[in-house]
This record gives sequence, structure tokens and C-alpha cells, in this order.
Amino acid sequence: MSLDHGPGSTREDISLSCSDLACCQQQRSSRTRFGLHSASQEIDSSSVLVFTSDKSPFLKVLSDAEVAANAAAIQIVSFKDAMDDEFADSRPAATDKRRFARQRGLLLEKLEDFRRLNKSVRQKLRQLQDSEADRLETNRRIDVLKNKIAEAERINECLRNDVTAAETKVEELAELRREEQEKIKSAVNLTKSVEATRAHLQGQLRNKEAENNRLTVQLRSLEKTLIEQKTEIDGLNHHISTLTKKAENAQESLKKACQAQKLRAEKFEAAIEECYDKLKEKDLQLTSARLELDSRRRKKEKMRDETDKVVAHVDLLKSEVSDLTARLQREKNNHVAATETLMQQVKNLTTKNGELGASNALLQASVSKLEQQLTDCESALVEETVVSQERKRQVELAQYQVTELQAEVEHLLRGSRVAEDQKGVEVQKLRRELQDCLQGLKSCTESLRVSEKSLSECQDNLQRSHWKCSEKTESIRQLQAKSKIGIVNRVCVCRQMENLRQENLELVRKLGTQEEAFRCSNRQLEQRTSECQALRRQLEEALLDVKQQVNKVKEQSVSKEEALQTKIVELEAEKIRRDNEMRLLHQSKHMAEKQFEVRLKDLQLSLDQSESHKQSVQNYVDFLKQFYTTVFDEGPQMARFGASYFPR
Repeated sequence: MSLDHGPGSTREDISLSCSDLACCQQQRSSRTRFGLHSASQEIDSSSVLVFTSDKSPFLKVLSDAEVAANAAAIQIVSFKDAMDDEFADSRPAATDKRRFARQRGLLLEKLEDFRRLNKSVRQKLRQLQDSEADRLETNRRIDVLKNKIAEAERINECLRNDVTAAETKVEELAELRREEQEKIKSAVNLTKSVEATRAHLQGQLRNKEAENNRLTVQLRSLEKTLIEQKTEIDGLNHHISTLTKKAENAQESLKKACQAQKLRAEKFEAAIEECYDKLKEKDLQLTSARLELDSRRRKKEKMRDETDKVVAHVDLLKSEVSDLTARLQREKNNHVAATETLMQQVKNLTTKNGELGASNALLQASVSKLEQQLTDCESALVEETVVSQERKRQVELAQYQVTELQAEVEHLLRGSRVAEDQKGVEVQKLRRELQDCLQGLKSCTESLRVSEKSLSECQDNLQRSHWKCSEKTESIRQLQAKSKIGIVNRVCVCRQMENLRQENLELVRKLGTQEEAFRCSNRQLEQRTSECQALRRQLEEALLDVKQQVNKVKEQSVSKEEALQTKIVELEAEKIRRDNEMRLLHQSKHMAEKQFEVRLKDLQLSLDQSESHKQSVQNYVDFLKQFYTTVFDEGPQMARFGASYFPR
């Protein structure tokens, strides 16, 4: 059963009638046995193919096709068995029909797979045939090329043999030429003995000698031209060698100049880098100066804050002093009112003096006690005045120290450029000293407050004493003395208050001087900042100038390099031109050599012709010799033969 008509045959088998199948049952059984046998053989072959399927994809496809064919054959056998069973049973069951339909579908699938694989196998076979045809064609072409190569080698070998044979022939001809020259010499010697043909032969020889002389002259002229050309070539070679040496020297000089320019450029770059480093250092110095300015500004701001605090403290002191003055004024007013009341009491006491005369003795004892108390109060007031004076002195010393510290601060601010590291420590020390001074001022203010409290206590004591005096009705003189003492004390207190006011004014004036000093320092700082900015601008301008100079140097170096490159290009062009001239000279030399060889060949040909002519002359001489010998030997027969040979 063919591979292409497998599905059609199955359809025809299905469409057969029961009678036809019954008639062909035996044939089918035999065919099934044959099919099983062939299937077993195909399975064996497929196993072999499967064993060898790893060798190539085509063998794999063939093995797949064989497997599909075996499966289709097995399916056909099973389908035939099912058909036999179906036709054997006159009434097939539904299960048999389903099995038959399923086997039919499986058979169709297997046959379709077999057809597809058969088609792929055919395509692979066609491809293999094409590749085999291409391989055969390539092998044929390779064989043709090998034959051609062998033929060419054979021809080359023949040509080599011909060349060797020609060389041997040339050597033989040269030897023959030498022999012929020797023979010519012998013939010339023999021609001397021949007198009859001497004139004719001499004329011919003269002509040949003239030709030979002309040829020798030509050869000499050619040799001279060759010598001149050789000398010219040697001169040109020498000139070319000198030019090459000059070019090499120029290249070396250019290389040296390039190296010098590179060294200069490197030096310029190093100088530029140094300038950049210096500029960086100056920038760092500017940044440090800016940082110093910022730190100074911060310090000034702190000093301003401290001065503001001091001013605020002074204002507080002024307010306290004003409060004290107001209190003193109130005390004065109270004392005036008390004196007035005392005067009224004195007036009343004068009226009652008589009544009080008896009680004077008792009052004197109390007065003595009060005097002691007054003396104690006066001593306490004196002590308080001394303490207040000492505290004033301390305040003055503190103010003097503050002024000295301010002067030192100004001096340190002026010398801040020289001693940068010590500034922070000194400023901290100054701050501490200022803080100590401020604390001293605070302590002074506290001592003033204590003195004021003591004064107030003393005043209270005085008031108590006055009230005691008013209560005990002392004498007018004692009261007047006490009033005078109180007035003196008040005057002293007023003087102290005026002194305190003057001290406050001095403090205000000192604070103003300090503010002016701070303003001057601020102005100096502003001037220094402006100077720093001017220096920075100058540095920037210097940087720009340096950059411009560097750019100019770079441009000059670039222009020099371009000029050197142009010179190198020109020298290379000159070298190329000289090489072309040398090539042309070599070509002319080769042409001259070829012409010389051609002329030599011409001369060789002419010499060969002359030798052939000489050979003919020699033959003629030999003929004459033979003729003479025959004439002298044989007589008139040879004479007739000679007459017939030499026509008239």
C-alpha cells in the first residue's frame, strides 16, 4: 500500500460491501499475517533507526516516519480485525460501532501523521538531493580547479625547462662564438696568404670594421651616457641622502623645539598652578579675614549688648539716684515741717518754760542719753560716709578699670591681625573682667542700697530722737543744736548726692566715650572690610590678567604647534616630492638600462649578422681554398666547375 493513498484506501475499505469482505477474508488474513510480519520487521528497523537517530536530524525524521508507519500499520491491522469481527457478526452492537468508529478515527489520525511525516521526509530527501548535487558540483569544480592548477604547474615546469634549455643554448652559442672568433682569427691569418681575394676581402673587412667602429663608438657613447647617468644617479642619491639628513636634522630640531615648547608650556602651567595656589591661599586668607571680621562683628555686637546692658544698669542707677533725691527732698520737706512744728512747739514751750523749769533736771539726764545716742548716730553716719566714700572710690576704680579694659580692647582690636589665636582668650578674659567689673558695680549698687538703708535707718533714728525730744520737751537750745546737726547732716547728704550725680555724669560721659570708641572701631572695621574688598578685586583682576596671559601663551603655543605641524607637513611633502623624483629617476634609470639592453641586443644581432657574414666569407674562403686545391689538383674540370659556379 502506497504512502500517499493510505487514507483513500481506508475509505474504500470502509465503503466495501459485506459480500466483498467475505470473499476477501482469507486474503485479508494472509495480508494481516504479512502485515504483522512486516510490522515486526519495521519495528526492528525502527529500533535500529532510533538507535542511530542521535547521529543526524534527518535520521531522526526517518525514525519518526518509521515509527508513524509502524503505528499506522498496527492501527490498520487492528482496524481490519475489527472489520472482520464486525462482518463476522451479522448484527453488530453499539459498543462495536463505537469501537469501530474510535479505531477508524485513530487510524485516520495515524495515517495523517504518517502522511505529514512522509511529506517532511520527502522534503528532507529533496534537500539532501539538492545538497548532494551542490556537493557534487563543488567537488567537480574543485577537481576542475585542481586539474587547472596541475596544468599550470606542468606549464610552469615546461617553461622552467625551456628557460634552462635556452640558458644552455645561450652558453653553447657563447662557446660557439668564441670558437668562431678563434676561427675568424685563423681565417684572417689565412686571408693574408690569399692575395687574389685580398682587395675584395679588405674592402669588405673595412666596411665591417667601419660598422664595428661605429658600433664601438655607439657602445662607448652608451657607456659614457650610462656612466654619466650613474654619476647623476649617485649625485642624486647623495643629494637625496643630504636632503634626508637635513630633513632628519630639521625633524630633530623641530622635535627639540616641540620639546622646548612643551617644557615652556609645562613651566607656564606650573607657574599658573602656583598662581592658582597663591590665589587659593589668598582666598583662604580672605575667608579667614572675613571670618575674623564676622567674629569681630559678633564681638562688637556682644560688646554693644554689654554696653547696652551697662547703659541700662546706669539708667537704673540714675533712676535709683533720682528716687534717692526724691526721698531726700521729701525728707527735707518733712524736716522743714518738723522744724516748723518744733518752732511752734518752742513757742509753746517758751510759754511753758516756767512750768518746765522744774522738770529740767529730769530732762537733762534724758538729754544726756539722747546726746549719747546722737553721738552714736553721728559716728554711724561718719562710718557710713567713710564706707560710701570707699565705695565711691571702688566705683571710680572700677570705672577706671573699665576705661583701661576698653583701651586694651581697642588695642587688641588694632592688633588683631598679628595675634589671631590670642584674641579669643583675651576677649574672654576681657569679658570676664568686664563681668567682674559689672558684678563690682552691682555690688557697689548693693552697697549704695545698704548705705541708703543705713541712712534711712539713721534718719528713722533721728526722727525717733526728734519725736522723743518733742515728746520729752527738751530745751530750745538742745533742739536747735540737734536741728543744726541735722542740717549739717543734710548738707553732707546733699553733698554726697551731688557727688553721686557727678559720678553718674562721669559714668555717662565715659559711656559716651566708649560708644565713640566703639563707633571708631566699627569705622575701622568697615575701612578694613573695604580694603579687603579692594584687595579681593585686585586679586580677581590679577587672576583675570593671569588667565589672559595663560590663554595668550596657550594660543602662542598652539600657533607654534600649528606652524611646526605645517612645517612638518611641508617637509613631508618635500620628502614625498623627493621620493617621487627618486622614483622617476629610478624609472628613468630602468628605462635607460632597458634601452641599453635593447641596444645591446641590437648590437648582438648586428654582431651575429656580422658573424654570419664572416661565416659566409669564411665559407667563401674555404670554398676558394677547396677550389684552388681542386684547380691545382684536377685541372680544367674544376676550372670549368669554378667558371660555372662563379658567373660573370
